[in-house]
Amino acid sequence: MATVSDYTGWNLRKALADAREHHVKSVSYADASRLGRSVLHTTNWKVCSQSRSTGTYSTATKLAFKIVVANESCAHPPRSSSGGTSGGTSGSGASSSSGGGSSSSGASTSTGGGSTTTQVCSIRSNAGNCYHAGQFCRNADVGATTTDAAGRRITCGYQANANRWHY
Repeated sequence: MATVSDYTGWNLRKALADAREHHVKSVSYADASRLGRSVLHTTNWKVCSQSRSTGTYSTATKLAFKIVVANESCAHPPRSSSGGTSGGTSGSGASSSSGGGSSSSGASTSTGGGSTTTQVCSIRSNAGNCYHAGQFCRNADVGATTTDAAGRRITCGYQANANRWHY
């Protein structure tokens, strides 16, 4: 049997891992805005709603999430691309995961002659604050890149015997 929790407000990467851990074999997700953005990094997104309520279901049950970039509002997701939000997105489409693997549709795009833009503080602490270099980072954020409050690019990696944000 599969156990479905209430994943509303959860970081997408953590929600996917928890659902798989609780034997949900088929999980899909799609951008809740009208922009149809594809997900490149699940750590940069949060769950706004889900297709199944909390409970126990057959392992064949399909679970679908509606998601937005982590710092966007679920109540008022963006409706046009004029905001310049990147949040680890590209192209258009939805993504799904089944049986522990993952696949995504849409292609990666670059702007400004091959450089990509990372939104200021696209990954935030559980308290909602921007990280800065030297702070500990969560296991789910290892390998992820964001910026600090000053706009400097920082990456989560193993440094000084712990996972830390560094330049």
